Parts: sequence; structure tokens; C-alpha cells
Amino acid sequence: MPETTQFSHVCSGQRRGTAMLALITAAILLVSACGGSVHNTPTARAAKLLAPAQVDTSNGLTIDGEQIADKALYDAAKGKKVVLYSAAGKEAEDLTVARFTAETGIPVELTRLPNNKLAERALSEHGAGRLGADVIRLTDPRTARNFGEAGLYVPYRTPFHDKLAAAWATVDANWFPGYYFVNAMAYNSAIHTENPPNGWEDLTDPKYQGELGIVAITTGGTLSALTRFQIEQFGVGFLDRLAAQDPRVFNSTSTEVDALARGEISIATVSFNNAFGAQTNGAPIRLVVPKEGVSASEGPLGLTPKGVDNPAAQVFANWSLSKSGQRFVGSQGFVPVRTDVGPVRAGEYELPTADSPRFHLLDEEGFARHAKADQALWKQKFNFIG
Repeated sequence: MPETTQFSHVCSGQRRGTAMLALITAAILLVSACGGSVHNTPTARAAKLLAPAQVDTSNGLTIDGEQIADKALYDAAKGKKVVLYSAAGKEAEDLTVARFTAETGIPVELTRLPNNKLAERALSEHGAGRLGADVIRLTDPRTARNFGEAGLYVPYRTPFHDKLAAAWATVDANWFPGYYFVNAMAYNSAIHTENPPNGWEDLTDPKYQGELGIVAITTGGTLSALTRFQIEQFGVGFLDRLAAQDPRVFNSTSTEVDALARGEISIATVSFNNAFGAQTNGAPIRLVVPKEGVSASEGPLGLTPKGVDNPAAQVFANWSLSKSGQRFVGSQGFVPVRTDVGPVRAGEYELPTADSPRFHLLDEEGFARHAKADQALWKQKFNFIG
């Protein structure tokens, strides 16, 4: 459940009342969503996002007509489990794991930590020869490169790597993107009931001064990608205009989305998946996919030395890049890496596909070229120490 905090900012008596109503409504809905109903299990929620796939296990594992594992691999995977370390959001990973297990019958043991803490733990365990993970999902390709150099990620090629190459996706020897993280914008729909914001430039409109929420660039790779997109699309002056809004700066996406749902801020740049999950759970949040598009970054996935010897982990990697796995992450508000699965809707929203001109990806090469300088510039513009 989200933490409860005091309502901290509104700009008028009328807006205060509306926002307080949003707070009460969101609290009631979120409490309901967190209940113990059998209809609200991760498996049930996953089924609501995307209709169940067609699974055939008569000769290995085939899902929606695409072979995930031949008979030898699938038989070897049965009775084993996958140990997954992930830096992705807990709700998103719970749903992905539930969907994988429902389609394959293979259980997953999940450990979720922020990217930097996960890296510290995994590198420490690996150095001591006690790494527990079979598969690791990260949110920053720079960490993925370090994992490969340290031998923590090892080469593994799925049956769908040719599909990645055809989509011009990164195919590092030691890791591959399981999907793309996307940043867009959102607003509190209980506050902005008329003429809501609908584009990136609205973030700098003086009428929203004091109501804007942003996440610190130091939080992770997705925020570096957002800053690079903003600079390339609108110029460095866009950061100055954002700073002039006196934005509230958050140290995590989840706390920002919670504050947006409570009405503490009324407009924000957001991780699409996180905000979509909150809206799905009843929060008064509406997402915006601006005409200029969205920023994106890679979500690295790789097998460890332990995982490459685990048939169940191999099935997980294969499934992650299958049409079924890609369509499911698309239904959660990520962008599939494969471009041959077609557009995927996340509820009422349709994000640009990875081959769209509205999809602005900062890949590993872009991180190496821009991330350090962009972070220094962002800190200076927002007078941020952290």
C-alpha cells in the first residue's frame, strides 16, 4: 500500500477541495485494490490486462503458435524454478512473473531492489561465489555493461534474437533488452477536469507553477533518457522553463505517482508503467502521450552463470522475447522490443512502437555520450544536490 502523507500543496480553495476529494477517492479505491480478494491476485490482474494466450505443451512449449522451448528444454525445465532479481517496479514484475508462470507452469522466486542497490548486492554475491540469481533485470544499460565485464551476465541467445536485430535493438553478447521503459506525462483528473494538459510544453505553462512534479535525474537511467529527449526536442531552455515552475523533485517514481494521486501535485513527468498501474488500481490519474512522442530507455535482461545452466531460466529468457511475453509487457505500459508484434494497447492508451518516429530511445551508446554531462547540467538547472 502507498504511504499516507499530509496534503502539502494546492493553489486555491476550490482546488484544495477538489484535490482533497481526489485524495479520499484514491485512498478508498487503493485500499480496495489491495484487499485479499481472489479476483485481485497478480494472475487475475494479469488476465485483465491481456486475454490469455493459447498454450500447447504437446511437443515442448508453444505459445500463440511460437515455440518457446523444444521438448528437451521444456522437459528439463519442469520441476525447476527461476530466481529473478529485478530493478523494475514491484507491481509490474509481479504481474509479469504471474503471467509467465500461468503460461509455462514454471515458478519464479522474485527479489526486487532499486537498480543501484541490486547491482551492489549482485556484484557482492558474485564476488563471494554465492550469487543467488538465475536472471537479472536492470533499468540502466551502464550497469548491464558492468555486469558483462564482471562475468555476472554471460552470453545466451534466445530463439528470437534475429527479431531483435531486425528491430535494430541492442543485442549485446551478454544481455539484451526485455522491453523499453517509457517516460511521458500525466495529471490528476480530479483536479484538472476541464482543458487538461495535453503536451510537453504544458509542463512549463505558468498556470501550473508550484503544481509540477518531476523525478531527480540521479534516480536511474530512465530519467537520463527523459532529460536527453527534452534537450534534443525542445532545447536546453526547456529545463530552465521547468525549473521556473518551482517543481517538487522526487527521489523515486513511485512516491511521485502517489503524490500525484493524492493531489499534492497536479501534473507530472512520469514513468508510464508506474502511472498506468496506479490508474488501473483506481487512482485519479490520466496519462498523456504527447504528439512529439515519448522518451525511452532499455530494460536490460541477462542470464547469470548459474542461470545459463538452469533450463527454467532459459525458458524465462525465451518467453520474455516471445510474442506472448512482448505483448504482455506492452499491455502494462512498456514498449515491446520486437516490432513484429504490432501496436499493443495498455488500457485506453497506445504507445508508439519502437520503430515509430515518436519513440525516442537513449541506448547504451547514447548513455555513454551524454549521461554524465546531462546529469551535471540537470543538477545545475534545478539546484539539486544528491
